Amino acid sequence: MTYILGLTGGIASGKSTISQFFKEQSVPVVDADIVARDIVEPGTKGLADIALHFGTGILLPNGSLNRKKLGRIIFSDEKKRLLLDDILKTPLKKGIDEKINFYRNQNYPLIVLDAPLLFEAGYTHIVDEVMVSYVSRDVQIKRLQTRDDIDSIEARKKIASQLSLADKKEMADVVIDNSGTIEQTYKQVEDWLETFKSKLSI
Repeated sequence: MTYILGLTGGIASGKSTISQFFKEQSVPVVDADIVARDIVEPGTKGLADIALHFGTGILLPNGSLNRKKLGRIIFSDEKKRLLLDDILKTPLKKGIDEKINFYRNQNYPLIVLDAPLLFEAGYTHIVDEVMVSYVSRDVQIKRLQTRDDIDSIEARKKIASQLSLADKKEMADVVIDNSGTIEQTYKQVEDWLETFKSKLSI
């Protein structure tokens, strides 16, 4: 039996640090962001549907998606963000299922589904447990400003487009405090992984 751990967090919450830890431990990670990129590559139905609804102006000269331009649109318009989510919901779910099944068929005991919008997209029913990477809102804003070189207003706007980390924390089975050093984060995840392994040997 394969155990599916749902890993989520918020923008600039350090979730990728936890994902990297699992990869270093040879635990397969299904990255929803990578799947999301794959389904909007040139020639895909996903990209054609986006261009149909948002206009060809969101395409680069080479025909690929102008992610920055689309990002500015959806982060400033809730209706358009929901429209994009609706367009990509089915192909994204299909892509995630295919990757999970790929690893499941190889009899891995643990698979991590790394999905920023795990709760928002309704993926909780396909995982056995949810781990949330948590930082305070102030830390999240500062990290996002530094990472994307934006002001606090833009950072707050991006953060507001997702379910708050405080809400995700309340719904999580496991909360990883990611406000400290990488070593401190790794130690918390390592403890969880050791507990998981000990359960397998029962």
